[in-house]
Amino acid sequence: MINDINTKKTNRTALLLVIAALILAFIFMCLPAYNFDVIIYSQKSLNTTIGDANYSAALAEVQKEQKRLEAEGYTSTINETLYERTKKSGEVSSTVTFTLNSTVQKSMLAFLGTGLASSYVLLAIILFMILSIACLAAGLIGSSDELWSRLNGKAKTFRTMAVALLLVACLLVPVFYMTNTYALSREIYLYGANLIDQAGSAEFYQKIDYLLFDGTAGNNITDFIAGMKFSSTLWGWLTLPCVFAMLIGAMQIRHGNIKHALLKLLLYAFIIVICVLTLYPYYVMLVTGFRSSAETNDMYFLHIFPTKWIFQNIKSIIDRGVLGYLKNSLLIAGGATVIALICGIPAAYSLARMRYKGRKAFLGFVIMSQMFSPVVLLIGISQLMSTLNLNDSIIGLMLINAAFNQAFAIWLLRGTFISISPEMEQAGRIDGCTTLGSLWHILLPMAAPGIVTTLIFIFINAWNEYTISTVLISTATNRPITVGITQFSSFNMIEWQYLFAASLLATIPVVILFMCIEKHLADGLTSGGVKG
Repeated sequence: MINDINTKKTNRTALLLVIAALILAFIFMCLPAYNFDVIIYSQKSLNTTIGDANYSAALAEVQKEQKRLEAEGYTSTINETLYERTKKSGEVSSTVTFTLNSTVQKSMLAFLGTGLASSYVLLAIILFMILSIACLAAGLIGSSDELWSRLNGKAKTFRTMAVALLLVACLLVPVFYMTNTYALSREIYLYGANLIDQAGSAEFYQKIDYLLFDGTAGNNITDFIAGMKFSSTLWGWLTLPCVFAMLIGAMQIRHGNIKHALLKLLLYAFIIVICVLTLYPYYVMLVTGFRSSAETNDMYFLHIFPTKWIFQNIKSIIDRGVLGYLKNSLLIAGGATVIALICGIPAAYSLARMRYKGRKAFLGFVIMSQMFSPVVLLIGISQLMSTLNLNDSIIGLMLINAAFNQAFAIWLLRGTFISISPEMEQAGRIDGCTTLGSLWHILLPMAAPGIVTTLIFIFINAWNEYTISTVLISTATNRPITVGITQFSSFNMIEWQYLFAASLLATIPVVILFMCIEKHLADGLTSGGVKG
């Protein structure tokens, strides 16, 4: 009974918090959210200095224009700028520029009905906030004093819907400001510079006129906003903490334990941000790989997605030998991985299980070999490959990549073998297994996660290798994909659409490999985490 009373009191308090935050949000929406500085008139006076006759005449003309505009409902202030220039003859010429600056303040609610993209975003925010109140009320009717664990399905559904609506509303507040920034700076510039289709320019300028001057500027709007400056105020941004407070109250009503729910929400938000930051380069690679040449060289990024998906780009890069480069990379990376594992498993096993003179020195040498970069040894490697007649060959690159990844394989596999109890091998030997048999039938299956982890890291290192391949490979047919895609980049031009399309194909084998062995990867990353 006490729990029911406490639950009812807590739910009422949370509901009052939501309603109070909603009222505050509407108050902040009514306060100025943007300051606009618009030049509604400009006048230049050449060969003028401050105080002379030309200056006085120009100032009088500007003051006359100011009065005329005030009669039309525009308030403005006069600003003047003096510019002086010294000619080669030593004579100084000066120009005074007079401007009538009108300061306009607009609230968030002023954007409603303008037809701009932000007006629809703001409308969605308002609707979601109101609907969330309705859902909370519906979820509390007849169950305000019941614990969350005893609620029926209908009440849970309404409360969950309220939380979801407010979460979306929180995310839409920054979207509102982003769309305004796009329209008030980027689109105005692009339309003014004739960089985008002018078919919708009249409608766009009409929306801006309706926002700033209630539709009174007419044909003058293009001149008014040419030098417009704007800035957001704190009042508009205070809407975000209000919506977030509503979300907190709704989560309290839904879960009953706000601390746990809030931590979970923050965790999800952090994961979403990390995923967006991680996947964004792949998104750019995907959309650019299917753009036309004109769109890839567009410095203004007019379109988020291609206006027309050019799938012919894939055929074009295939015709230029990209599939051959992929095959070479698969052979090099796959061969290097197999060689490194064949050599690394016995070496790691001996370091983990056997005791012999020089074992620690050999282990130290393995660790020390990781200090040397392939670039430092490049000249020696090139001479060695020439001596062995392996220069400009895929087999030579296999051996080099296997050698440079060998120390990593030994070190990681050694930790994996140490983590496996020696009693398992001893039991196998009691049953008649030899040392090699115990390694093959018992130790290797148990070390599968560590072997898979080693495999994927060696494969990726060999797949991404570029420097040695550039120096050793001179024949186009033997190039790996990392070197082959450089044909799309030259001193004069970069074929971005082909470069990204080839990069997209180059990621597919690695993604497939990850998908096949992902279930073993997490275990393998921690399998060697024991003291040896």
